[in-house]
Amino acid sequence: MALKKVKGHLERVLDKNLQDLVRGIRNHKENEAKYISQCLDEIKQELRQDNIAIKANAVNKLAYLQMIGYDISWAAFNVIEVMSSTKFTFKRVGYLAASQSFNEGTDVLMLTTNMIRKDLSSQQMYDAGVALSGLSCFMTPDLARDLANDIMTLLTATRPYIRKKAVLITYKVFLKFPEALRPAFPRLKEKLEDPDPGVQSAAVNVVCELARKNPKNYLSLAPVFFKLMTSSTNNWMLIKIIKLFGALTPLEPRLGKKLIEPLTNLIHR
Repeated sequence: MALKKVKGHLERVLDKNLQDLVRGIRNHKENEAKYISQCLDEIKQELRQDNIAIKANAVNKLAYLQMIGYDISWAAFNVIEVMSSTKFTFKRVGYLAASQSFNEGTDVLMLTTNMIRKDLSSQQMYDAGVALSGLSCFMTPDLARDLANDIMTLLTATRPYIRKKAVLITYKVFLKFPEALRPAFPRLKEKLEDPDPGVQSAAVNVVCELARKNPKNYLSLAPVFFKLMTSSTNNWMLIKIIKLFGALTPLEPRLGKKLIEPLTNLIHR
């Protein structure tokens, strides 16, 4: 009888999902801290289960608790377990929690390198996509060094969805591992003329951010950006390009005269 009672209580605990957690917090405003403490105890029970669906449900709730100010760093290893799931719905939950709670001081990050590399090379587009999105939030010098080649390979992926994400994350790679910039620059330059507007826009954004620190290194790209400025209809990208030329013009006075006509046309567009 006692065993049946305990089992029934455990099943009710494991039935609680994120919606139940949010609803419970709203219904316990007067003793919210005590209620959340009870929920955390229940979540720890879930994390001890072998069922990956139960662990994913627990990590999903932890991600929400982290967003409202609770430390979930103690569950970092469990987050990685969910990230490594072969089921995308669980994997996405793991990467979400990791993107919110992982940082350079997270000890278990060293365990993620091969797992992330596997996701980046996955034939499933969204597995690679969620890995790129998550990695951009917890990139470290070691991860940037170890995964730089894998990310650069994705710059030539057949799907624009992956190329765009790969282009954007190169900025984080260069910040954490500057040695990657020189060998990767030719591929990044190619993306400025990518047939997909989204990929092209992403490349413009990365180059413009890099040029803010040392515009002289990007003076050679002036002809490419001039062509984009006179042919693109993407207003956001045009603003970025104009800002870039604002940094380049003092380095090359002849640019100022050449920009007068296209800038005038943009104003009257």
